[in-house]
Amino acid sequence: ELKHIKLSIGKLTLFRILFCLLILLIILFRGHFICLIGFLNCYLTWPFTSPVHIKIDLLNLSIKPSEHEYIPRRMHHILLGPLSSSPPSSWISARNSCIELHSNFEKHYYWTDNNSKEFLENNYPWFLKTWNSYKTNVQKADSLRYFLLHYYGGIFLDMDLYCLHKLDGLFHYLDNRVSSDEHIFLAVKAFPVGISNGFMIATRNHPLLQRVILNLELYNRNFLLPHATIVISAGPMCISIQIQLNRSLWNSILVLDGKENMIGGKTNTPIFRHLGSGSWHKADDMIFKNIPMNIQRQSQTFSISVIVFIIFIFLFFIGRNKNSIKVNFIIYFIYKQLFIFTRSNLSNRIF
Repeated sequence: ELKHIKLSIGKLTLFRILFCLLILLIILFRGHFICLIGFLNCYLTWPFTSPVHIKIDLLNLSIKPSEHEYIPRRMHHILLGPLSSSPPSSWISARNSCIELHSNFEKHYYWTDNNSKEFLENNYPWFLKTWNSYKTNVQKADSLRYFLLHYYGGIFLDMDLYCLHKLDGLFHYLDNRVSSDEHIFLAVKAFPVGISNGFMIATRNHPLLQRVILNLELYNRNFLLPHATIVISAGPMCISIQIQLNRSLWNSILVLDGKENMIGGKTNTPIFRHLGSGSWHKADDMIFKNIPMNIQRQSQTFSISVIVFIIFIFLFFIGRNKNSIKVNFIIYFIYKQLFIFTRSNLSNRIF
């Protein structure tokens, strides 16, 4: 009996140590914790419930003008860092192709380091600290596109997208699909979940973009893997997470579906030739460009597995000590505090 008591005390001590370590990790990395909740929510729920996915014949849309142009006819291209002074000729040709096909547009913007910073200083000065803290130009370019579309509206295109077809028909189609609050947002479906942020069309002040830019500071964290840090902090996963967390906005969000429309790698779509230049790799000389994608995926799987394992151990010891009134009281108290903390952060900063 004495041996059994000592064994129980040892298990209880181990439980307390693991429990305290888990709580300490959550407190120290509460920002990461909140971001990972959004990340897992996006990955797990997108295949089953997501905004309206549309499949349309992009080459045969009516070019008859809509009664009202809700989407500004403005085109945005971004190139930051050393390459902005001497862009590759293929990127110049790609941008020129889009300008020539849309010469009727109100404005064609080319954003570089100088005018990008000036734009933020004049319109979103509160974001400059976060923008300057980004380790890569990729993150700066990713975040900047959301601010540009939020402020100006219009269309954003990556530098390596060569336009093959006029987009007037698509703009008219979207003008006729605006929501009751006169907003619309379109992006291309990405694999395996979410959207690509290399091609986006939006009305000014779209509430989705508002949610994204207000949460960029929260998501500006190091997630160990370079690629994961980029896509979650400001890249396509960042905006995809916000889409899944803000279902009330789905009536004004459209996802262009169909494998033929996806713009990953070197490929042709009905309206674009994607040069697959990996502009963000070249601009920043990322180490990740030499890491095989399968290794990166395995690393992500391993990270998630570690988190699941810790949670499993935690729940296991809760079950083993469920008869301890003192332990249950501590668990209840900390659960309550974590619930209040998580709810307040999610409601104030993400939702």
